[in-house]
Amino acid sequence: MTPIFRSPRAARAAVLFLSASFGCGDRAGPPSPAQVEATSGAGQIAPVRTLLPEPIVATVVDAAGTPLPGVLVDWSVDGEGEVTATAPRTDAEGRVRAYWVLGGTAGPSQAAASVPDLEPARFTATAESSGGVPPGGTPPEELPFDDIRVLAVPTYDGSGQVVHPDYVRSPAGAFGSPHHLAITPYPQNNALLENPSHFVGTGPDRWSLESGAPNPVIRPTTGYLSDPDLVFVPETGELWLYYRQVIGDNFVHLMRSRDGLRWSAPVEVARAPAHEVVSPSVVRRGPGDWWMWAVNSGSEGCGVPSTTIEVRRSMDGEHWSAPEPVALNQQDLFAWHVEVQWIPSRNEFWALYNVKGSGGCATPALFMATSPDGYTWTVHGAPVLVRGRIPALADIVYRSTLEYDPATDAITFWYSGARHTGKEYVWSAAVERRRRIDVFAPAAALVSGERLLRPAPAELGDEWP
Repeated sequence: MTPIFRSPRAARAAVLFLSASFGCGDRAGPPSPAQVEATSGAGQIAPVRTLLPEPIVATVVDAAGTPLPGVLVDWSVDGEGEVTATAPRTDAEGRVRAYWVLGGTAGPSQAAASVPDLEPARFTATAESSGGVPPGGTPPEELPFDDIRVLAVPTYDGSGQVVHPDYVRSPAGAFGSPHHLAITPYPQNNALLENPSHFVGTGPDRWSLESGAPNPVIRPTTGYLSDPDLVFVPETGELWLYYRQVIGDNFVHLMRSRDGLRWSAPVEVARAPAHEVVSPSVVRRGPGDWWMWAVNSGSEGCGVPSTTIEVRRSMDGEHWSAPEPVALNQQDLFAWHVEVQWIPSRNEFWALYNVKGSGGCATPALFMATSPDGYTWTVHGAPVLVRGRIPALADIVYRSTLEYDPATDAITFWYSGARHTGKEYVWSAAVERRRRIDVFAPAAALVSGERLLRPAPAELGDEWP
């Protein structure tokens, strides 16, 4: 069982002493630990009682600076908080990792990785008042459980019709708000208006355009855009916005911002024939550890009988490997858009994806799957959401996003989908907060395949977002 260390008492661990020993002749034993270094994860900022975005990593080396495997390390934290080590000993690279849940008091806090007789490696993190609100301020309203609220999003076209939400949290000090939502307008299925836009939130159901921010962030010079995906990068303090462009081929572009107001010029980071990179979802698990999942539907797009999910890997978020297929399968249902997140406190990936039947484009339900390695997935049989749950999502459930809060063991979902008026589809986004145990609970009665696969009021045809 993974050890957990709580303050104020740090758990005491026995240490493997790698001291020099002498046998026959002058043969020396294995080298001894000489230093414990703070490798990465220091200086992070997060709300009180929440998990830091990145693990804290220490490295044990000998006198020559060579990393030492197999050394037992003791973790401690000053004041409130909790540090959970992924393993008690250093790995083959001499590293040991731990996840740090901050305490309930705003301000700086310290954690330490220790080996006896050596100066410990120290890490500092800053806990902000809930939601990044300064001390004495009013935190954003916490959503009640199981209450879906339709969002009002100030799109640049004035329609408020949106699709493809993607949520990420950042430290509040770097931006006007710690809550970020990328989304695209899609009124009357008009792909020419489907341009990535960035909004900030004072709460999960309240989104606005920051003063001075562009709306949208980017417009195409040719083709059309879709599928925005946000990542916060702690080392640079930047938001990275990935999105898809279709010009015959599929292109994935990247833009960066330090303030949410000024964005860098787009850079192409991936390309494939249409439609082999649909809904790219990027995860930065740590320095040098980037993942991108996307749906490959081949040249037919959503009308294809079946789809596959593929993953690419990267060291820097810009240069990506060739795609590899992953094992995420459901009988008679196929992923169409996918959102993947790494959940550090549970040491697993979560995928949230809408499904289609063979040949259809109107997706009726949203499912979740989990994976320890990003390649092999376990699908949870009960859908997260089925069309018709609320009137705004009566006929289609589309790409959605989430945030998991380990402090409350709750998941906040931002959904997108549509209802058909008899003439056209009207697109909306909505938010709901649910208990993790309810989301992953075995279903007493699964939704019938007949209900999921019944025809939509109108197919999307070539107008799918």
